[in-house]
Parts: sequence; C-alpha cells; structure tokens
Amino acid sequence: IKEKNGLALIDPHGDLAKDILDFIPKRRIKDVIYFNPADLDYPIAFNPLDKVHPDYHFLVASGLISVFKKIWSEFWGPRLEHILRNSLLTLLEYPKSTLLDIPKLLTDKEFRKEVLEGITNQQVREFWFSEFEKYSAWLRSEAISPILNKVGQFLTSLPIRNIVGQKENTFDLRKVMDEGKILIVNLAKGKIGEENCSLLGAIVVTKIWLAGLSRADLPEEKRRPFYLYVDEIHNFLTLSFADILSEARKYGLNLIFAHQYVEQLDEKIRAAIFG
Repeated sequence: IKEKNGLALIDPHGDLAKDILDFIPKRRIKDVIYFNPADLDYPIAFNPLDKVHPDYHFLVASGLISVFKKIWSEFWGPRLEHILRNSLLTLLEYPKSTLLDIPKLLTDKEFRKEVLEGITNQQVREFWFSEFEKYSAWLRSEAISPILNKVGQFLTSLPIRNIVGQKENTFDLRKVMDEGKILIVNLAKGKIGEENCSLLGAIVVTKIWLAGLSRADLPEEKRRPFYLYVDEIHNFLTLSFADILSEARKYGLNLIFAHQYVEQLDEKIRAAIFG
C-alpha cells in the first residue's frame, strides 16, 4: 500500500477488512473501494455479466460454472451444467443483463424470444431452438427445476440481489488492477450467510483472474503488479484455480492466501501450490 501498489483483500469474517482501513495512508484514501454486501443502504454494483468482451464470454461462463459447481456439487449434473452454461452465454450477449435474468430466460417464452433475437453464437442458438424448445413440458420442468431452486435461492437474498442485480458495475476490475486501486471485500459470513459468502467470494476471485488474463493486450513489462490477499482460501477455490496458480505471475498478479489446514484444499489445488 505504501509503495502505491494495487491490491484486493477478500475477508470472509469482516474483522480484517475493517482493521486494514486504519492502515491506509491519507494520500491513498481515494484509491480505496470498500465492498460490503451487508451494507443495504449503499450497495456496490457487481454484475459479472456487465460489458464482457466477446473474446471472454466462454471464459466468464466457464468461471461462473466452476463457482456454482463447487457450491452446489451435491445437486450438480451434466444437464444442469449444459443448460446453465448456455443460459450464461446467452445473457453475456444480451445488453444490460444480470444473473437475475437466468430464471426469467428459462421460464418466460416472450423474454427468451426477445433475447435470442440478438444472439450471434450459433451453438447457443442451436441449443435453444433445436434442443430446449423441443423439450416436453414435463422434461423442461424437470430440467430447469434444480437451476431455479439453487440460483433462485442465491438471488432471493436481499444483499445479493442488491449487488448482482444492478446492470452496470460500480468499479472495473481491470482498471482496479491497472491503476493500482485498493479493493477491500468484506464478506462477513455472519451477516450474509456462509453460502452467499462462498459464492460471492468465488465470483470475485474468478473475475479478478479474468481481469488479469485480459492483460494479455499489454506488454509484460507494462503489467503493473497487483496483489490478491484471500483469507480462508478454501472457501473460494474452484478446480480452475490451478490455472490461476500456474499463470498468475505472467499477468502481474501476485497471490497471498491463508488457510488453517492443508487438508482443506482439493488434491489438485494442493499439487498446484506445492508442486
């Protein structure tokens, strides 16, 4: 911080996030973005579907799928993933869409028709017109029910709706990295719930990684160092995290993680860390 470097801190308890504010020099106060989902009066907008370059649509969709799969592993299946992936790829092409549009896309035929008019991804179009529309009423209900239940449960939480339901982001993670900002994410699970904490934290970590990947458009020497601190990292890890560990330095992303036991980490993640 004193060296004017940028960083993001993700804290699942809230104490560290509040304590670190006391250590911010006055000259850097304007660089601070304090992201507190429990603050219902001044919610920060964080829409993971907002203004994603077409080149990164698949990466963003895959990243979100990895997050949902980790949290809802006991309910996961190939069909759920297939439908959810195509839903995300569809909404990434639809301007001003948010995660709140997922249930509507699956259940509202008129809305789905409106959205699909502007979709250019041929594979996605084929999914909707050649597959989804041919489901019987019973099969469609059975296929989308797990998505509506789990995504709906996540999105009915008021703090979460206030954040991911806004169409335009309050901050741009790529700019946060390139301009050396200080992002403090207070995910106090005692206030927003453990599952919401894990989901939101994993989405933030994934989006930071994708912002890092987008730095491929800069020469390596111009990729300003950025530091990501995550407490209780096991709460936010997905299997795709092994890629982050192996390639982060290339994009100027420095990783500092804390957790209590090695056994809390998935075997593939342990191999990536210690390997």
